[in-house]
Amino acid sequence: MNQRHTGEPVRPARPAHRPPGLPGEPAKEGAARVLRHAAELLHPRIPAFAESALTELRGASSYYGNPLLEPPGLRESAHTALECFAGGMVEPSRTSESGEYAWHLGGKRAEEGVPLQAVLHAYRVGGAEIWDTLVGLVMRDCPEQGHLMAFAANDVWGRVDRDTALVIEAHRRAAGRLPEDDGRKQLPLLKILLRGYTEATRVSAIAVAFGLPLHARYAVALLRGGAAERPVTEPSREVRDGMALHWCPQEDGLAVVALLGDRSVDDLASAIPASPGRRGGISTVVSGLMELGHARELAELALSSGSADGEVVRLADRLPGAFILARPDLAQEFAVQVLGPVLEGDPVERDQLLATLAAWLDCQGSTEEAGKRLYCHRNTALNRLRRLERLTGRLLARPRDVVDLAFALESPRLTGRPSRG
Repeated sequence: MNQRHTGEPVRPARPAHRPPGLPGEPAKEGAARVLRHAAELLHPRIPAFAESALTELRGASSYYGNPLLEPPGLRESAHTALECFAGGMVEPSRTSESGEYAWHLGGKRAEEGVPLQAVLHAYRVGGAEIWDTLVGLVMRDCPEQGHLMAFAANDVWGRVDRDTALVIEAHRRAAGRLPEDDGRKQLPLLKILLRGYTEATRVSAIAVAFGLPLHARYAVALLRGGAAERPVTEPSREVRDGMALHWCPQEDGLAVVALLGDRSVDDLASAIPASPGRRGGISTVVSGLMELGHARELAELALSSGSADGEVVRLADRLPGAFILARPDLAQEFAVQVLGPVLEGDPVERDQLLATLAAWLDCQGSTEEAGKRLYCHRNTALNRLRRLERLTGRLLARPRDVVDLAFALESPRLTGRPSRG
């Protein structure tokens, strides 16, 4: 009945005017313009938006919602990913940036031991949050053009799909290069413990799940410098000289969690040989997993107390310096009290007196050896020391006064704070 005599179906007449928003070049151009405008509105809001997206992710993901499992630097990586994504919609020349960052992040998460499904969940949640926010910004700023966002959806979700595919491939490739069963799954948990997490129930769960003794002799070493990097193809857990070593990459270097057993910190120092371009510090022994955060702080003090290029120092050998670094304000005040008259004196004399005191201490109290080190006669060195005694009221013949002077002398060097002079 609805056929012409030719047998062809009857086609409805085309409307005289095509309504806005139907497929066509004007609608595509309008969608691109509106999407770019929405991205420009989003760009300055990225810090707040990143926090909101992280809140949503933590609520939606059992992995990221667990403070024990959340990767370090999550806030920074979320901010960077969102900035690259929005920037690519604002500037066509930046279109590839979010894909490049997705590739970097996929490999990084694999090396950190984060499961691929958790990473994909994060990208899906982030994509949904971006889309909802872009639509909301358009409807608030220019609601009369909100219908154009229907055409922009292909662009936005195409970008999300591209980045997700790159994350998957990068994660799989990186995971394929890693040794199997090398302790990498423990890294996220150990990193949380190194940051000071001490909730007893969850820490005990870590101990049970990964076969780590809750109460045992542990120590932490921190390594910095280019030579401190560890190839991801090397195992994250290994046994050296009877010690189980867990190598944990950090944002600023490399941490080593050592289950010492009956070994000593000296044995740990020997197992982590010094090398050019590497410097490090080793904590004292702590008695369990819940003290790993404290051990990391102690290792940081050891590293900062004077380790030089190619040197790995033990905190036990640098305890006075650790005291200074732990409370630099009090250490500086102590230095001023002990050496105040010297610090306030003539700069030339001040430098001579302090250099002579340092040389005398390094030479085990020998004025003759101190003079040789300073290229002066022993009597000159002796006269300078006598002058320092008169100014400070401390006598080098009194052991307690020598301790005060040595401590005060070390304070400005370690704290980096200028003396009163």
